[in-house]
Amino acid sequence: MKIAGGILIVLGLTLLALGGFPYKQKTNLAEIGDLKMQVTEEKKVTVPPVVSGLLILAGAALIFVRRRPGG
Repeated sequence: MKIAGGILIVLGLTLLALGGFPYKQKTNLAEIGDLKMQVTEEKKVTVPPVVSGLLILAGAALIFVRRRPGG
């Protein structure tokens, strides 16, 4: 549980600092025989700060919640 909590906290802080995560998308513009024209676009998925905050809170909850004895 503590490892999962730590991962959620790190993920939440990273998304909060970066505001999202980038990815690249390749698109074919034209294809004539063996000749291809491709364009690589860099796009970004934005993550609202509220979602990042919820990830941090969930991670903290997983770290500080105690398990029941015998369960």
